[in-house]
Amino acid sequence: MRLISRFNTILVTAVIITCGCLCNWCVCDPGYRFLGSCYMCAAAKGDTGDNIVSVDDQLEMLDCLKEALIKHKQSISVYYPGIDRDFADYRRRNYIDLFDLLNEYCGYYYGVLSGVCITINNKEYVEFQFNYLTTKKQERYINANVRKLAKEYKGKSRYCKIKGIHDYLVCSIRYDRNYYNPYYAFKKGRGICMSYALAFQRIMQEMKIPCMYVKGKDHAWNMVKLKGKWYFVDVTWDDSFGGYKYFLKGTSDFSGHNIPKTLSIKRLKKARYAYGS
Repeated sequence: MRLISRFNTILVTAVIITCGCLCNWCVCDPGYRFLGSCYMCAAAKGDTGDNIVSVDDQLEMLDCLKEALIKHKQSISVYYPGIDRDFADYRRRNYIDLFDLLNEYCGYYYGVLSGVCITINNKEYVEFQFNYLTTKKQERYINANVRKLAKEYKGKSRYCKIKGIHDYLVCSIRYDRNYYNPYYAFKKGRGICMSYALAFQRIMQEMKIPCMYVKGKDHAWNMVKLKGKWYFVDVTWDDSFGGYKYFLKGTSDFSGHNIPKTLSIKRLKKARYAYGS
């Protein structure tokens, strides 16, 4: 990873705005003509500073983006050979494939994004500017609680960890449309589907358990890997309806959910039936 000076050239800008409370993405074109009923991401007004991070390829770029999101950075500029071609392809599909990669690579840290502004410099570098659902102070509170929980399950089996955290969240959170920030799931025990799913995602990542945050059209849940296969977990609906109807389910018995047809989900080796069936 290398730092190089900012180039002084023509920019092409696109703004991608997440509506976290609705579990949706809305995309604005370079002329800032709104294609959805969203507010303009405040990060678009910011500045990324004087340096550009130069990396070798897209995977290193994803590493840089993950580090920036973990640190709650407001912006980062990245260059690698061929970045202009890759982002021309992403732009044709409104950056859906890029954000699918970010979700697969960053999980929770992708989930707490509330807005992203992407500025494409003509064949030279790409600038990212971020807005978040949480503040740095809130993330420190979440981190402290998550690490404490993870320690309590140290040495237990993966299944015990997954079930234990599922049960903990069901008992400690109540559905409340007034709170969509995952911080309030930990602080007040209140939140919507996204809050449950992001809390589960963050704890699984702390425990080093492969997990994915899934956003449907109007709902959010998780997928988790157990004994070589991926299973669905919907903590929100288990809290609402009771029991384990949506815990470690396969593709044939995870009713009521429209699974997004993203590349990252398609690649997973998904279980057909519930765990233990």
